[in-house]
Amino acid sequence: MSSPSAAARPSDSPLTVPRDTFSLHAWPAARRGIALAACLVALADLAFFVGWLLVDILEGAQRLTPAPLAAGLAVGCVLPLALVAGLRRASRATLEVDDAGLTLVLRDGARVEVPFDAVEAVRPWRLPLPRPGLALRLKSGRALDLGLEAEDALPVLEALERRQPALGAAARHPLVRYGHARHALWRKRWYHLGFKFVLFPLLPTSIFFRAHQYISFGGAFGEYQAAGLGAYLRTFGRYYAPVAMCLLLVACFWRPLTEGASLLAAWLWPSRARGVRRGAEWLGRLVYYAGILAFTAWRFLA
Repeated sequence: MSSPSAAARPSDSPLTVPRDTFSLHAWPAARRGIALAACLVALADLAFFVGWLLVDILEGAQRLTPAPLAAGLAVGCVLPLALVAGLRRASRATLEVDDAGLTLVLRDGARVEVPFDAVEAVRPWRLPLPRPGLALRLKSGRALDLGLEAEDALPVLEALERRQPALGAAARHPLVRYGHARHALWRKRWYHLGFKFVLFPLLPTSIFFRAHQYISFGGAFGEYQAAGLGAYLRTFGRYYAPVAMCLLLVACFWRPLTEGASLLAAWLWPSRARGVRRGAEWLGRLVYYAGILAFTAWRFLA
C-alpha cells in the first residue's frame, strides 16, 4: 500500500520526532518460505548427527566416522544455510520511520511506503526463522507482503511507539525480549567461530596425536623421522577431523538448550531474560571448553 511521496511528508521540526533509519531484511512470503524450509532441513540434519554421536558415546562405539559426517553436514547443513545466506543478501533493505509512516527501501531501489493510518498492529513472527522478525498487520485485514527480519526488533518498535503508541505494544512480547537478549549476548563474529571450531580442537587433537606417536613410534616426532613430514601431517589430520567435527556436534547439542532456557526466561521472567541468557551462554562455554578437556583427561585415566 502506498502513501504520498516522501517529499510530501511533514519535514522534521522541533515539534516532530526525527526520522529513524534501520538496516534490516525485507522478505517476500515465497522467499521466506524457501529460507524457512532450508533452515528446517539444516536443523534436522544437525539433530540427526547429534543423535548419532550421543548413541555412539552411550554405547562406547565409534560408528560415526569423519567421511559420512562431513558429507552429511555439507549436503544437509552447509548447502541449505548457504542458500539462506544468499536469500538474506537479496532481501537487504532499509526501513525509514517518520511521523507519517514507514518507508521500505529495497535493495533494487524500489520504495514501499506504508502510512500509519493503514497499519493496525505490528507483531513478531511466530517462528523466528531464518531470524526473528516482524509482520505488519494492515487495517484491510491482510498482512504486508514483506516481512521485516530484525533480530533485535526492539529499536524498531520503540521508534514506532514514539509516533504511534499502539504500534509499540509488541516491544513487550517475549519473542522480542528473547531476540533483544540474543542479539546482545550471543557471540557470532567470524573470529569467535574460528577460535571455537578451528583452533580449540587443535588442543585435544594434539593430546591424542602425541599419545599415538609415543605408543606407535616411540616419540613425539617418531613418524616424521620414520616416514617424513607428509605422513606425519596426514596422521594428524586423521585425528583432527573427527575431533573437530565431534566438537561441532557438541556445540550443536548445547545450543538448543541455551536457546530454550533463554526463551523460557523471556516468557516467565521478563526482567531476568538478559541475565538468564548471559548465564546460559557462559555455562555453554564452560561445558564446551572445560568439559571437553575433562572428557579428554577421563579418556586417558579411565
